[in-house]
Amino acid sequence: MTSSVIWNRRLLIAALAGSAADLAGLGLIASAAWLITRAAQQPELAALSVAIVAVRAFATSRGVFRYAERLSGHDVALRAQAATRERLYDSLIPAGPLSHRGADLLSRMVDDTDAVQDLLVRCLLPAVAALVTGVTAVVIAAFLLPLAAVVLAAGLAVAGVLLPAATAALARRSTARL
Repeated sequence: MTSSVIWNRRLLIAALAGSAADLAGLGLIASAAWLITRAAQQPELAALSVAIVAVRAFATSRGVFRYAERLSGHDVALRAQAATRERLYDSLIPAGPLSHRGADLLSRMVDDTDAVQDLLVRCLLPAVAALVTGVTAVVIAAFLLPLAAVVLAAGLAVAGVLLPAATAALARRSTARL
């Protein structure tokens, strides 16, 4: 099995674990809200037992899935960073000794390879987890209340697509002026 297949599998595991943690968080909020609302009606304790167990299960699974996401995501990121550094060092060895600005080059090289880790852990994985969670939430909302699914999808599109695109456009314009 090639290393890229293994990395893709580990990245998929991290993305799925992140999505599961986000969905467990949504389940926790929903079950806790229902539990509080139902408990205000002062029913028998047996009527609340399923919701109590659901709150515990969602809270526990959220932590477990978040841990799995962090563990597998950082594993992939650190392996990718190590592979990038290895390729970079191998390409620099035949170049010979560095000039007097070698420290600047080394600093830049370390910063650039650290960016690989940041890209995976801070950009790619949260974006994939948010996409999967958003789509799942819209599908669940469509079964429960179709109008709510439309409103949720519109809100997610604005927050996840329009605002980042507008921010990027404004940042490019500001950078061009500078």
